[in-house]
Amino acid sequence: MAPRAVLTDRLLKSLKPAPTGQRTVHWDAARPSFGVRITDRGVVSFFVMRRMPGNPRPIRVVLGRYPDISLTTARKLATAAIGDLVAGIHPKVREQQRRATTFTALAEAFLARPAAAKQRTAAEIRKTVGRYLLPRWGSRAASSITRADAITMVEALDRASGPYTAAKALALASSIFRHAMMREQVASNPCALIKITDLVGEMSPRGRVLSAAEIVLLWRATEGIYPAGPFARLLLLTAVRRSEAARMAWSEVDLDNALWVIPAHRTKSGAPHEVPLSGMAVDLLASLPRFAGDFVFSANGGRAPIKGFGKFKDTIDERIAELAPPGLKDWRFHDLRRTVRTNLSTLGVSPFIGELIIGHAQKGVHRIYDLHRYTAEKRDGLERWASKLRSIIEPPPANVVDIKAGRAV
Repeated sequence: MAPRAVLTDRLLKSLKPAPTGQRTVHWDAARPSFGVRITDRGVVSFFVMRRMPGNPRPIRVVLGRYPDISLTTARKLATAAIGDLVAGIHPKVREQQRRATTFTALAEAFLARPAAAKQRTAAEIRKTVGRYLLPRWGSRAASSITRADAITMVEALDRASGPYTAAKALALASSIFRHAMMREQVASNPCALIKITDLVGEMSPRGRVLSAAEIVLLWRATEGIYPAGPFARLLLLTAVRRSEAARMAWSEVDLDNALWVIPAHRTKSGAPHEVPLSGMAVDLLASLPRFAGDFVFSANGGRAPIKGFGKFKDTIDERIAELAPPGLKDWRFHDLRRTVRTNLSTLGVSPFIGELIIGHAQKGVHRIYDLHRYTAEKRDGLERWASKLRSIIEPPPANVVDIKAGRAV
């Protein structure tokens, strides 16, 4: 006969492992059908065991391990489980219902809707949901997520990844709940009344542009450290997005014609992006190791692209700090893109061509009727920038006059 006593934390902590190959059970004297089971390794699990109406065999419902869930929580779960069994609801049915209304289920339905596939940012949206929302709320019943949970998420993401990431995650969470409300899967949207600026403050566009001295320092620090070094240098030479550079494949590159074509499925605009390669960019790529795999920047022989940009930035930051303590203040990979775009303007490159160089799509009637690729004009702009960059990192002797200085800063 299994022992019976009122379960307390003191009692649970005092329980000894069962004999080898066996399990022992302690029933709760305060809650019929509720108890704990102890394995020969000392694992303590809460459970409920009771017959359903019309079924002579008792059904065991495992509630969770102690102390992963508290005794108080286990009693609440036991009450709900016993209620289901008395009502004739099988635990498997209840679990299916619970899974159907988890946040993961709502998110998957939101991402699977026909309109989602047509969005040019579909891949980015799916990535944000998978990276920031599902790990936090995925297994939870959607109805259990509160406004306090949403605020906690925003504040945590603001601290870890910045206000823009926090704002993006909140907006997507709100869209997921709104989509579910239209289908009567949830009764409310816990994100609806949250004003992002109340939590993270006013969000002004980032304006960090590296100075000439900072460019020199960054270039020196990226010498000889593959893949972080050439990856950062390519960003500074081409102004592409870091994700576009990270997944760069040799099959996309034509070094003989100095051209890199990023396929449509990898661009934010959803259209192929031609990147004319300056002489410096060609030399950089030609100097890189060639693996059996197709990816240019890889840590496993080209079979997969690099990921985890933070660790590469940390590597560069360590080198920068060694060269010029305490290092380079408040810079990010995306700032290299802004640095190039700003310098293109100072070099006389028109705003229209400058925007095409960084992969921004044409707008209005130009997008519809102007199908010219402006490859020559983009190449000229990037060659101007490469010339300027070379003069920054390898300044000419003082007695040499640059006859094209009128085009430079």
